[in-house]
Amino acid sequence: MPKPAPFTPKPAIEKLPLAVRKDVRDNFENEKEDLEKQVNDLLGNEYKFKFNPNEIWAYNESSGSTNCGSIMKNYATGFIYCLKYYVEKYGDEGKDHFNGAVSQSEISVGVNTLGDKAPTISCEVRDGVFWILFHPTSLGYNCDYIGDAMLAAIEAAPCEGLSLRAKHSVDEDYESKIDELQEELGKLIGMPDVTLDPNWDENFKALKEGVKDEGWQTSFGRAVFDYFEGFKSQLGYQGFKDDEMLQEGLADVFSSKKIVLRVLPKIKKSYNEAVIEDGTVYLQTTPSNWWVNVSQTGEGFIDLL
Repeated sequence: MPKPAPFTPKPAIEKLPLAVRKDVRDNFENEKEDLEKQVNDLLGNEYKFKFNPNEIWAYNESSGSTNCGSIMKNYATGFIYCLKYYVEKYGDEGKDHFNGAVSQSEISVGVNTLGDKAPTISCEVRDGVFWILFHPTSLGYNCDYIGDAMLAAIEAAPCEGLSLRAKHSVDEDYESKIDELQEELGKLIGMPDVTLDPNWDENFKALKEGVKDEGWQTSFGRAVFDYFEGFKSQLGYQGFKDDEMLQEGLADVFSSKKIVLRVLPKIKKSYNEAVIEDGTVYLQTTPSNWWVNVSQTGEGFIDLL
């Protein structure tokens, strides 16, 4: 069966009808400065809407319609609507990621070259420009439906360190409660100055390389917290609370007073394990068993002492 022909974009209209040009002037160009200011206020940067009506209007399928400027404005206001939610959720980190990815500080609209396979609306970052993409037969539809695609577009751009989704989870599900857990664990083992090291960057890198489904990023902070909590619970089950013999035995081999979580390609046990190396306790798991049976973290730890 022959392959379908690749999508070929339509050529730009050489000269738009007067009524269409008037609509572009009245309903987009006259309001563009205010629209750009709204974006700049949200992102703290000088952004420009660079929409080409001659290219966009080539996909108009409504005979006799002239509302090109209104449609362009709808794409701009739809973008701003979704951007507000993005900034509210991801804050300054989100702004930094956005500005870093969209290095040209431009927002454009164009046809999706997937052709018939394209969604009604989507977006991507290409060569530092944020592109709002429409299906070839769906110009002007669902202009404010790029919320989820916006995050994916920004995160697809190369970036060092944790993703926005992962950072958001760390802030929401880890930072707000880890101090209390660390204090409880210190009391349990008789070491009030024990520290928990989540090893964020290395573990994120290992998971990103080893797990195809990126859904784990939205729960990254919660999962790391659960490993430390599981270890604390295991030590409680094994009788460390108020047992000076066990606490002294741990102190003899735990000189760093640091507990580190690390993701490795392979470990000896099935799901996770605890080991002691050079005075440091390591809680270990693999990408394929990430966030699996975390309540067993540290099972049999007493046998290491």
